[in-house]
Amino acid sequence: MTTKIIFPELSYKIVGIAFKVFNELGFGMDEKYYQRAFAKELESEKILYEKEKLIKLNYKDYKIGNYLLDFIVENRIVVELKVRPRFGYVHIK
Repeated sequence: MTTKIIFPELSYKIVGIAFKVFNELGFGMDEKYYQRAFAKELESEKILYEKEKLIKLNYKDYKIGNYLLDFIVENRIVVELKVRPRFGYVHIK
């Protein structure tokens, strides 16, 4: 497991925005409200993003489905927002 942070400046901004949104809204909202607030904060920081980007999932040469990403930030980092009472290892991956 690597401990190197990719794109550290942008990564720290993203984490800061996530904490800012959570601190403002608190616990217990539907995920869509956190997503909307997160998008507003990205815009206020003038950070480019794509929201709800549909990607194709492939396994070897086979298309196995589609996946809807919450955000792609600055065309470099995928952000998936999750609303859970607790996070386990499976959620961190």
